[in-house]
Amino acid sequence: MRQTTQGLLFFAGGITIILLGLAPGTSYVPSASAATSSVAAAQSPSSSQTSKLSAPLLRLMAEMPVLRQLVAPPTITPAPVPPTIGVSPTSLSFAIQRSSGNPTAQALNISNTGGGTLNWNASDNATWLALSPVSGSNRGTITVNVATGSLAVGTYSSVVTVTAPGAKSASVPVTVTVTAAPVPPSLGATPSSLTFTALQGGGNPATQTLNISNTGGGTLNWNASDNATWLTLSPTSGSGNGSISANVDLGNLSVGTHNALITVTAGGSTRTVQVTLTVSAASLTVTPGDLTFTATQGAANPSAQTITLGSTGTWTASHNASWLSLSPASGTKNGTIIASVNTTTAKPGNNTATITVTGGGLTKTANVILTLNAPSNSSATLTWNANKEKDLAGYKVYRATVSGAYGAPIATLIGNVTTYQAIGLKFGTTYFFVVTAFDIAGNESAYSNEVSKSVF
Repeated sequence: MRQTTQGLLFFAGGITIILLGLAPGTSYVPSASAATSSVAAAQSPSSSQTSKLSAPLLRLMAEMPVLRQLVAPPTITPAPVPPTIGVSPTSLSFAIQRSSGNPTAQALNISNTGGGTLNWNASDNATWLALSPVSGSNRGTITVNVATGSLAVGTYSSVVTVTAPGAKSASVPVTVTVTAAPVPPSLGATPSSLTFTALQGGGNPATQTLNISNTGGGTLNWNASDNATWLTLSPTSGSGNGSISANVDLGNLSVGTHNALITVTAGGSTRTVQVTLTVSAASLTVTPGDLTFTATQGAANPSAQTITLGSTGTWTASHNASWLSLSPASGTKNGTIIASVNTTTAKPGNNTATITVTGGGLTKTANVILTLNAPSNSSATLTWNANKEKDLAGYKVYRATVSGAYGAPIATLIGNVTTYQAIGLKFGTTYFFVVTAFDIAGNESAYSNEVSKSVF
């Protein structure tokens, strides 16, 4: 190498290279490609490059094409960007109930997030998983279907793998959850039959209950109906467990057996309940047919009397007199009624009333006569032994309705009188009497022995 005033002189591979007009401290090292490139392939330096070269060098480059190639830097082409697999979403999840069919298909989106062309292929590792399509170029969508027909209750996992030449593979986890199928509702109705009995013309039989139940799962919505005018149901619909009241209206039903059917439906289920109503002929007797009472006004009430009833069903008894009372006033089948009289609300003379007994559409009566006699005054005559005292002045008579409970005397007798008649005594009352003696000084003896009298 030799330095000149114009630049540096190099010998390289038999080619003399003279670099002229380079700035001090600047060097140029040709690349291997530049040293071996064909002269015909030389490129001219760009305007920005030539603006930095001196005029002598530019003249020399014009005369020497090889030098122009060496001075112009080679064009460097960047390496190609490889394709990259992009997947969205990054995982798939399915949920389905057993025996309810396959779940809705889901989409897996494929994209090229790198360069070049992405030629991809997709596969999975589960028999219950199906992909469509399984290959494509650059962007695409894979439809992912799950066939759960053979899957038992549980959780299942698989992987969808997407591959492409020159690209790293992508994996997408797939999860399928199979839950148990819901238990359908099941209709239950108890009892399986209802039986009513009644008397023709009598009262309606007691209400009976039909119980509705859900013997399965889910929600049971039910409806009930019947096919008889004499039968009424309440309510006629409901949800879940419940009860239905069955009521019978006898109306003018004839004697005999009457049948009906209750139908309960829920979804595709039906339950029927047989209803039987037996109407019997009624029977009612009242013995005796007449009652007679006798009493005295102001005296004690006469004794109660009994009526005997023969009945095949329920009965009620009533009367039309304020002085008459009945006990009991109602009953079932055979029984007795006690008839009592209260003379305080009756008038003197003859009082009449009627006892009416009804049952099973039948009516029986019994006549009642109360003869109330007018009151009469009663009396009691008292006698006692004469007092022997010389200064005796007389006697005092005492009366009470309770033994020993005496107040003031009811009579004062002067002289040695030994008899007294007590009048105005009331019927139905017991009276008690005593007598005392008193002298002329007013001294009074103790009570005599006590005597009593009951007035009836």
